[in-house]
Amino acid sequence: MRKTGLGLLLAGGALFAWVSAAGAQTTAPAAGAGDAQLSDIIVTATKEKQTLQEVPISVGVVGGKQMEQQGVRLFTDLQSSVPNLQIDNTNGNYAITIRGLGSGSSNLAFEQSVGLFVDGVYSSRARSLQVPFLDVERVEVVRGPQGALFGKNTNAGAISIITRRPTRDFEAEARIGGELAQGGFNASTYVSAPISDTLAIRLSGEAGRADGYIDNRLTGQKDNGSKYLAGRAQVLWQPTSNFEALFKIEAFRNQVDGSNAVFNNLGPATCALCNLVRNASGGVNAQQYPGFWRTSRGNPPEIDFTRSRTASLTLNWNPADWNITSITAFQKINASRTFNTIPGGLPLLNTLQAEHSTQFSQEVRAAKSIIDGVKATFGVTYTHADTSILQDVNYTGIAAGVATVPDGLAHRPFDQTTWSISPYAILDASLTDRLKFNGSLRYSYEDKSARAQSVFTGARRPANNLDYDISGERREKLWDYSARLRYEFSKQIYAYVSYATGTKGGGFISNDGLLLYNIRNNNGRFDFDSERARAWELGTKMRLLDRRLDVDLALFRTRFKNLQVSSYNGTAFITGNAAEATAQGVEIDTRFHPNRIVTIGFAGAYLDAKYDDYPGGPCVYNAPATCTPATNNLAGSPLVRAPEWKGSGYLQLDVPVSDTLVVTARGSADHTTRSYMQGDLNPLNSQAPYTRYDARLAIHDSRDKWEIALIGRNLSNQVIVTQAFNTPLLNNNSHVVMIAPPRTIAIEAMIRY
Repeated sequence: MRKTGLGLLLAGGALFAWVSAAGAQTTAPAAGAGDAQLSDIIVTATKEKQTLQEVPISVGVVGGKQMEQQGVRLFTDLQSSVPNLQIDNTNGNYAITIRGLGSGSSNLAFEQSVGLFVDGVYSSRARSLQVPFLDVERVEVVRGPQGALFGKNTNAGAISIITRRPTRDFEAEARIGGELAQGGFNASTYVSAPISDTLAIRLSGEAGRADGYIDNRLTGQKDNGSKYLAGRAQVLWQPTSNFEALFKIEAFRNQVDGSNAVFNNLGPATCALCNLVRNASGGVNAQQYPGFWRTSRGNPPEIDFTRSRTASLTLNWNPADWNITSITAFQKINASRTFNTIPGGLPLLNTLQAEHSTQFSQEVRAAKSIIDGVKATFGVTYTHADTSILQDVNYTGIAAGVATVPDGLAHRPFDQTTWSISPYAILDASLTDRLKFNGSLRYSYEDKSARAQSVFTGARRPANNLDYDISGERREKLWDYSARLRYEFSKQIYAYVSYATGTKGGGFISNDGLLLYNIRNNNGRFDFDSERARAWELGTKMRLLDRRLDVDLALFRTRFKNLQVSSYNGTAFITGNAAEATAQGVEIDTRFHPNRIVTIGFAGAYLDAKYDDYPGGPCVYNAPATCTPATNNLAGSPLVRAPEWKGSGYLQLDVPVSDTLVVTARGSADHTTRSYMQGDLNPLNSQAPYTRYDARLAIHDSRDKWEIALIGRNLSNQVIVTQAFNTPLLNNNSHVVMIAPPRTIAIEAMIRY
């Protein structure tokens, strides 16, 4: 770790030397360069509009047009375009990590370490990620702790979605496509128009179906198909030049039928229960290793359903020299999932997970230039959230003809109420013509109360799965701060250094059958503490070759304390706080547009993320038999979902074939090294290194009024794992993994007015 840190420090010195040399050079414009210059990308990561080159933070941006062209409809599709971002669908919630840090998915009450914001509105529940994108302007992925700028629960970073607003000119688009390889369709549309001199509206909608991609050879069905529906209505009122009000309502729903869980090794012949599952699943033809097929029968049927509704009102008022913004929002989420925990022909263990949450939030901020070159922003955010989570675990062995797994039901409701208030201040100052300073300070007070219950009926399995009714309350006072210096070597070359902190609030353990047993045996408690991140970042953003080449480079080092984890110890998930961890590395993002025809991009990241101290961590899979979690320490082990290397690149050609027609061809690839899903570091609980290829071929009008495109994703048909765990009940080195979609090929048509 120390050698790596020294290497990064030396690399930082070389970085500044290179930037200084680059700033002293002048680049002669190439012929026709003006036609090929890269356009500015506007971001709001610091709560004010800046170009991507100006903002002194490592930010990955994916434009809405790019997402539509590449068929990016879900959050899990983003990670191939943003270095050090990993988003995995699990049998709990989405697991999101940035630079190796993220919340585990096993404790359903975990809030995110990566904050999610839609048009400035924070969502505390990961379930809000499980709906499709709709009419998006851009997605900003802000890497590193952002507690001072965005608030609590952003100590790994923040994902900010900015949707398209109503326009003063009439705009309309219709887009429809069909999936050729797996089956399905997608249709979306929007209309934006002025109603009067002061009023404009925008209506957006999307509907689609993705047929199942897991061939269930036991039932003859295709599993893990989805149906989704989304709609949004916006009204923009601008009665004067210095006031506007934007009202927005939106609703999303997504339903997945069947599951993508398959075995990754189904125990040896010495495991009697494994043999029963294997024989009921087809014997020698039973699914035992990952692929796009399974032999499983769920009872009841496996369904994953999410519905989200949001209403918000955003006011912008500019009296005199002030900029005042108010954002009021209400969100409601209903979700449920039923799945066969052991994905075989015997429905031995079936689980229901249901979630209902409501959230109200209010933010008010005011910004003003105090003196020439100095701008101050003051704001406060209030949030109130109610969350109810239910987990029912059904043991149905007798009903399935397996007397060794007696029937029983574990009923585990969990209810939580949270409110918080968070004032903050941001200062932007021009210290010299070239040197800029940005500083932020935020205080957060949070009150959280919860009640967890567990009631077992029928045969109790395991015997230490005790009934309980436990309540608790937490009050926390949290401070976060950041300071950033940006130096302008020239109008096109910047360098920055930053120090930032982030805090994720503590909470309570939900839906854990062993909770009371662990408390009584001093192996856990009902609540867990807040975690803390502190990060240094050194970076440069350069626009070279007469604005045809962008290079963004960042070196970072983040220390974590009291890291919240939920790790499998061989028999159960243990939730609590690990002691310390460090994540450090480098990120690079480049865009090159040498002429009107060719565009090239590359993004890459190296990550060294390890526990510095983790007493009580799970024993690794090949540890000596004498290892016990009580005396084990995972110091030096890698963090979960933290691949060492990630890289992606693309080549796009826009070839005019006539005065009005353009043919566009794009090919891209992304590579990821091994990523562990559990702290035991078992290769069977990991995703092996892989490279995935996507491609797109389109013909369109030169004014972008219409387009016909052929889109291919995962053309190499890679089996990509998004979740992995040891199976309950079986235990004899049996593992279950969840599989991402295979090769898809879609044809799509678009017309725009």
